[in-house]
Amino acid sequence: GHENRLELPGNPQPLVFDGTLAELAPVVEATDADLGFTQQLKLPDGKTHGLEQVKFFGGRPMLVLDEHTFYLLRKTPPQRFFNEWLARPTIPVKRLSHRFLAHLRHSEAGGNVDWQKLFVAHAARPQFIFELADDTVRLRLLAKSERDKSTWFWNGHEWQRETPGPKANGKPEILDDDRLVAATQWLQRLDWFTPEPGLWIGDANENFLNTLAAVWEYRPDGAEFLGDQSFNRLFMSPRQLKPNIIVKGSGIDWFSVSAEWEIEGMRLSEADLKRLASSSGKFVKLPDAGWVQLDSGAVQKAQEMMAEMGIDGLVPLAQKVSLNQVAHMDDEALATFGESAQAKKLRERLKSFKGVPDYELPGEIDAKLRPYQKEGFDFLCHLTDVNLGGILADDMGLGKTLQTLSWLAWLLGQKKRQRRPALVICPASVLHNWRREANRFTPHLKVLVLESGSARHNLRRQIPEHDIIVTNYALLRRDLEALQKFEFSALILDEAQFIKNPAAQVTQSVKQLQADNRLALTGTPLENRLLDLWSITDFIQPGYLGTQEHYLQTYDPKGEGEEAISAQRIARRKLSAKLRPLMLRRLKKQVAKDLPERIEQRSDCEMGDAQRKLYLAELRRSREQIMQTVREKGLGRSKLHVLAALTRLRQICCHPSLVGSDAPSGKTETLFELLEPLLAEGQKVLVFSQFVQMLQLLEKDCGTRSIPTYMLTGETKNRQEIVNQFQQDENGSVFLLSLRAAGTGLNLTTASYVVLYDPWWNPAVEAQAIDRSHRIGQTRTVNAYKLITPGTVEEKIWDLQQRKAQTIADVLGEEGFAKSLSQTDLEYLFSED
Repeated sequence: GHENRLELPGNPQPLVFDGTLAELAPVVEATDADLGFTQQLKLPDGKTHGLEQVKFFGGRPMLVLDEHTFYLLRKTPPQRFFNEWLARPTIPVKRLSHRFLAHLRHSEAGGNVDWQKLFVAHAARPQFIFELADDTVRLRLLAKSERDKSTWFWNGHEWQRETPGPKANGKPEILDDDRLVAATQWLQRLDWFTPEPGLWIGDANENFLNTLAAVWEYRPDGAEFLGDQSFNRLFMSPRQLKPNIIVKGSGIDWFSVSAEWEIEGMRLSEADLKRLASSSGKFVKLPDAGWVQLDSGAVQKAQEMMAEMGIDGLVPLAQKVSLNQVAHMDDEALATFGESAQAKKLRERLKSFKGVPDYELPGEIDAKLRPYQKEGFDFLCHLTDVNLGGILADDMGLGKTLQTLSWLAWLLGQKKRQRRPALVICPASVLHNWRREANRFTPHLKVLVLESGSARHNLRRQIPEHDIIVTNYALLRRDLEALQKFEFSALILDEAQFIKNPAAQVTQSVKQLQADNRLALTGTPLENRLLDLWSITDFIQPGYLGTQEHYLQTYDPKGEGEEAISAQRIARRKLSAKLRPLMLRRLKKQVAKDLPERIEQRSDCEMGDAQRKLYLAELRRSREQIMQTVREKGLGRSKLHVLAALTRLRQICCHPSLVGSDAPSGKTETLFELLEPLLAEGQKVLVFSQFVQMLQLLEKDCGTRSIPTYMLTGETKNRQEIVNQFQQDENGSVFLLSLRAAGTGLNLTTASYVVLYDPWWNPAVEAQAIDRSHRIGQTRTVNAYKLITPGTVEEKIWDLQQRKAQTIADVLGEEGFAKSLSQTDLEYLFSED
């Protein structure tokens, strides 16, 4: 900003610098002998000066002094180029490369130069020459002159004539055609290896060919593309091999299928067919036929269809399949078999096929089973007849308890002479629900409940005198040795996700109990990972899915990208087929026509200034502490620290009082804004939180507002009495529930509004909470609200649920599960944005 500080020696006029820019401009001008190429300095006002007329000052950026004014030099060239220009400011145009000449011809630098007197320009069509041989793709880029039919090749920098010819009238010749520019740009995009000028090569493998296929559609229109037979078969005139699934024959309860390929005149050897059986990508190299392109969509569909039938790969030999494996398929899926006589015969047979026999319900059952519940009963009876364990994985609220009691009544009726009791292991929260349901639906069966307290030790002596013994998972670990002394007709695990961890003590304990039949009941067979399902299956049918390692390798392949996703879908179809004989799962929307659909929506809760200030301070403190812990111990050994930090942040989101602050809670205000109009209409609302202290705060706030309130936590003793009071209350009221204590085993159908006050890590647990209201017997639409504090870990947990929860309909329908946190997720959760 200071002026009049600098001046040139012998010249008192001050130098000026106001930060304006000058730049170098290329110019073609006439010299004494010929045309020359030079650079000039172009000032902001458009005036130009020769380089010899100005002074340059090195640096980045470079300064240039013109008369008494300094300018910044835009796009300063490298110092070595600059030195050459200053030493030799003008270069004869004829010494420039052909590529640069063509550029000058189309630029402003050419001015009014008559280029036709300087050189001969050829229009030419680019020509790509491909060759696929010896696992290598070779490429050359040529150009055919439209002037004299001469052939040129691109050496990576400029066009060269293949056979140098005489100069036309002594003038140099160049190629100048917009089509050539597009061709060289596309070649550069390929980014292949260049072992010598004019030759580009790549290793012929699946990834390389997929990459080429991705850019193939963007190849320049004005170019000609030529290739040898092997290359043409893949790209120029692609012939895609397509598999068809052919029905070969059928019997009373079976049929046979094989995969055949539409090969359009190609001859495939036995080795080729064997390789195709396991192929899933777009390009495959066959042992004898070489590289071929597959119809990847048709291959994926056929692979999934074969996996759905329990067949591994597109095998060319006929495979025998039970009709049970296709009885569930719709018309669209069955159309995959084609229109052959055998395929039509198969579809006709399926119309009358009943895979599971019809069993007669015991007369003592005091209930009318819905059609799908009768099918569940038949399924369980059939498993008993074929000596298999089973998983009844119906959605929550569809009556798994009733179906199981009906089966137990049938089972115990089959073994009147050697009648032994059945053992039910369940969460403590539903212990007495089994007694109530049995008394209601199967009053002829004697039920013994073994619960905490010294009395159960004497009650165990009465086990042989009862039909159904009910205990909980916590007591099982203590009573295992005593229970092992008894013989049971059936061992039933209710809420079987309790044994999802194969290494857990409770899992090991249940596997040590002996029983003639084993059954797992769960509405969420997958909560977090595919291994959960292995653990449950290994209980009901040990060894059925192999070892853990085999199971994960076979049914849970890792990887990213389209091919990995395809492999994962096929693996899950195989798992679905493998589990089909053992597992029955129905969703509410599929079977419970009298159950209204529920509506779930998110409700944002803005923090006040004091609450947000408290949150941000804790976030910064936690982030520094957690990242230090992870660096020292690693992510795997820091989980408790991470969860503790996240829990504290989530408590601040719920109410600052949970961490000892007197700041008001924006979420509590939002809750009552939601509750007041509902209660005014006489609605009954369930409010879930995982923090008991939060429920106590809400209970106090409800009291000050004269809102009728009920509360149930893990400390509640008279659970059923409080539930009954709420159900029978005809007025609008709020039921405050602990997510853990009330997440399972309760029917609260008089409420049609559910509020999840704070989000839980696992969407499956949240779904269980909503299902307390959304069960059979509900006659109104259930509205579920998730209260989320935006810009906090609550919103990020919700976001991770949306992004990481995976739909695994191939195995279990619309059941989702959230994966464990990665380092990236951790950084995301503790970020401030």
